[in-house]
Amino acid sequence: MKKQLSMLAILVSASLHAQVAQSPFFTIVDGSDKGYASGISADGNGLIGINTKNNMAEHFSTVQFADFLVDRFRFEQGCMLSNSVCSAFWSDNSNFAFQWRRDFLDAVDQRSNVGYVVRSEVDGLVTALGDVPGTQVGYKMNGKLRTAFAVVNDGNSVNLKDGASSHSLSVPTSIKKLDNGQYLVTGTAATGKNIAVNSEPYNWCFAGNDGQYGDYRYCPGLNTQASFWLLDSAGTFNKLVQANEYARGRNEVVQTASALAVGEFNGSLYGVGYSSTGEIGTNYLDGRNLAAYWTLDLDNSKVGTTKIIPLAEGEPGKDDAKLQHSWAVGVNDNGYVIGNQLYRINKGQNRPVEMFVFNLNTQQTASVPLQDRPISGAGSEAAAINNHNMVVGWRDSRHQTQPVVNGTNRMQEGFLLNAATGNNWYLNDLICGLDDAGAKQCAQNGYYYHIVYASGISTNGTVAATAYRYNSESDLNNRSNATVVSVKLAPVVKDFKNDEPANYLVANAPVNNQTGQDGGSGGGSLFWLTLLALPFTWLRRYQR
Repeated sequence: MKKQLSMLAILVSASLHAQVAQSPFFTIVDGSDKGYASGISADGNGLIGINTKNNMAEHFSTVQFADFLVDRFRFEQGCMLSNSVCSAFWSDNSNFAFQWRRDFLDAVDQRSNVGYVVRSEVDGLVTALGDVPGTQVGYKMNGKLRTAFAVVNDGNSVNLKDGASSHSLSVPTSIKKLDNGQYLVTGTAATGKNIAVNSEPYNWCFAGNDGQYGDYRYCPGLNTQASFWLLDSAGTFNKLVQANEYARGRNEVVQTASALAVGEFNGSLYGVGYSSTGEIGTNYLDGRNLAAYWTLDLDNSKVGTTKIIPLAEGEPGKDDAKLQHSWAVGVNDNGYVIGNQLYRINKGQNRPVEMFVFNLNTQQTASVPLQDRPISGAGSEAAAINNHNMVVGWRDSRHQTQPVVNGTNRMQEGFLLNAATGNNWYLNDLICGLDDAGAKQCAQNGYYYHIVYASGISTNGTVAATAYRYNSESDLNNRSNATVVSVKLAPVVKDFKNDEPANYLVANAPVNNQTGQDGGSGGGSLFWLTLLALPFTWLRRYQR
């Protein structure tokens, strides 16, 4: 028996000593750029972010770096908070929605870049980076006119406009280098058809019909269409092709559509984004956006038929629809499409956005892997996917349970998800390590961080994220004295895939006893707990 106990002591001691220091899965690269991360180059070297002049995002219950003129679904539903909170946002306050609307009507520059480039909307706001940081797309604002531009390998800026896109609006969303060396830019542009500049809804958007705020619900005030610009290898603009029809088009409503990303799958190029519907009602507010995808034939300058992504909750725009809008934001070369669906009715004391995954291989109804997790009506929004099937985005923070429809917005928390399996992790559980004694160590760069939004992911898995940065652990725990910074999260395992992050999980939740992966058990620490239990398992079996 003494020998058994001695052996047990040796094994337990070995297990304890085996728990050496563990590095966090993600190292935080913090350039102290104060702003909201909006994108990353495919090589992971370049990060861009956006600063906004005001806090209109809280009013619309969305993100600070959203494009409020172009993505109509971001603002069409208006404020969903309590009446007193919504009214306060429209008060004459320079920090909130009133100032956003006032500046918009006056064509005042409101947004600026941080990170790899530092520019304003007038200088040329960068909206996305390409394969390297020097390859960029964005738009320049001149009064009410927005004109898309592209830069290839730090070359000259080239305006992306022709007869269709030069009317009043063209905004790019991504740029992809093709196998033949050419570049394909996705985005949205005015069509010049039906509803156009100086039409009644255009003036309602830009001039207003109540003498003070205008009617932002009619924005962008004209028809836009999913657009694809082709550039040669030197960055010279070649041509623009646009989708031919809307998902459910109707001429009497403002129709909006955009391509948000492009991927190559089974030898074909696919664009993904959203397209308008207008099946019910009789006025300009009845348009809805549906997540859509298109096949592209660039040689013949053709965009295929607009195809709607099937969702389990049905189609927005129907009489009994649960959803207000849906939109696709990313596609990879394995055929996985990611996107989001926005509810028009209350669900679990919220009107949530829920991320979805759609597979071009099967084309079956999209799955919603984070639906009602951890509570009914929990929100989540996907932002980007890479070719290792890794998805990043943000979701309601684990401790946030208050009723959004009656109070204030919930704090968000960045997530990482495997599109193929649905396994997912909170990014805040992947930025802590363990010291030699097995104690949690979360400080990086001399600060403590809460990862709020993950907006981009590179080929090798480097993540672009917005973080709340704190000077002390006490400030982190109390959520006080935060600085908003754009950061990169550099992975310890390059080109990671499958469930590799699970081996590095260190619980870093706002409240105690939270698991890192939904349905999981704490991840990386579980290995060592299991190892510690093995000697006792052996002893019990021996005694039998």
